[in-house]
Amino acid sequence: MDVTRIPFNQHIGITRPDSNEVAALELAESGRLLNHVNTVHASAQFALGEAASGERLLREFAHALEENTVVAVLRRTEVKYGHPAKGTLRARASIGHEAKTRAVEALAKKGRAIIRVDVDVLAPDNKVSMTATYEWFARRVEVGEPDPA
Repeated sequence: MDVTRIPFNQHIGITRPDSNEVAALELAESGRLLNHVNTVHASAQFALGEAASGERLLREFAHALEENTVVAVLRRTEVKYGHPAKGTLRARASIGHEAKTRAVEALAKKGRAIIRVDVDVLAPDNKVSMTATYEWFARRVEVGEPDPA
């Protein structure tokens, strides 16, 4: 799956930059994404961060997700906005080694896991405009089980 092909992400303009940075996504500033003080709207930043967290999740658990043996949905988010955002924003996501290990063990043992993905959204001057933790609920599905969507 390519998160930049999800219709909503296409609608607001989330793209993958031409770089080797893993799980980095971009959102170019656009007049339709600005708020009342002429900076990138908080909800646009949130969407960029959520897409980057999903991208990281896909990269870390690619095998299970591509084979449709694991389904993940966003469960909870904690967000903090900082530096006002102007220009093209870049989101970077990461999953800590311990968090990944716990998730793999929980999926194997219980068939479900909570996976925390940390995200920074950066302005062009590399100042952090938003930090967030996106918490995903992942569960193993049996082959032939109806699509949960």
